[in-house]
Amino acid sequence: MSGADSIKAIDALRDEAVAWLVRVQSDQATADDWAALTVWLEASDDHLIAFEAVESLAAELTDRASEIAPNLTPASSRVVPLPPRRAVLPVWSAAAAAAVIAIVVGPMAWRGYQGAPTVYQTRPGETREVALADGTHIRMDAASTLTVQLGWRARRVQMADAQATFDVAKDPGRPFLISVGDQQVRVVGTEFNIRHYDKTVRVTVRRGIVEVRQPALGSTPVARLVAGQSLSHVEGASRSVQTAADPGPAFAWTQGRMVCDDETLGDMVAYLNRRYPVPIKISPALAGKRFSGVLELGDQDLVVKRLAGYFSLSVHRTDEQIELR
Repeated sequence: MSGADSIKAIDALRDEAVAWLVRVQSDQATADDWAALTVWLEASDDHLIAFEAVESLAAELTDRASEIAPNLTPASSRVVPLPPRRAVLPVWSAAAAAAVIAIVVGPMAWRGYQGAPTVYQTRPGETREVALADGTHIRMDAASTLTVQLGWRARRVQMADAQATFDVAKDPGRPFLISVGDQQVRVVGTEFNIRHYDKTVRVTVRRGIVEVRQPALGSTPVARLVAGQSLSHVEGASRSVQTAADPGPAFAWTQGRMVCDDETLGDMVAYLNRRYPVPIKISPALAGKRFSGVLELGDQDLVVKRLAGYFSLSVHRTDEQIELR
């Protein structure tokens, strides 16, 4: 191949990499698009090198978008030469450079290297199923908040006070990272439940392998959980507790049940007040009483009636609350 032909081939490959970048970052991107990109990247080392170069330039231009934008007229697609920043930028075909700059400063909103954040919320008494573009399925419990970013190199979730199950689509090139409390859960493809209430994190795995890190303690995982294992952690503590666990009880909420094993009434009521719009009130003296059994969560009145019968309590109901005493 002559020198000129080699340059043309390189330019063509870079243009193709830009096309892939635009495709997977569009609002219409689907799990099939990401899967197709993975196939293309794995087909050749040259494909991966070209795509990484596109990512590098796009990240550079994204950082400098405010500097570049004033030099472009709204109707113009001309390329403005950029001075070097950290190093000399790679040579690009005009089509590739124009496409990347169009992504950064054009009218179509550029999603950014990390992906555009999307917030998912549920109200008290509401559950929700979320299907992400990468093929991952999330089921959110009541009164939960998640922020999701599907980036080029990683898929990230910020988990506030919430409970959710995750069935993560396998993508070795883009790990799925969940920040929850002071820990980070890292997976490639697996199914698990995370419960994060009152600064306590509990991770239970039903399928696959989950790594749990505590960034303050370094990059080494504090645990690797497989199916049938669970980890409990209190934010700020230097250690976590890893145990064998039947995943059934952790996932029971997805089927409208609450499985209790020597649970305190205080903890039960705190959870039930997420599931129902009418709050349940108890006195501090009752909070330490314990319960074991399965509650069907479909009807709040029946749940309250069962708890009242189990603990020999009376029920006093108003429009604003239900009191057990």
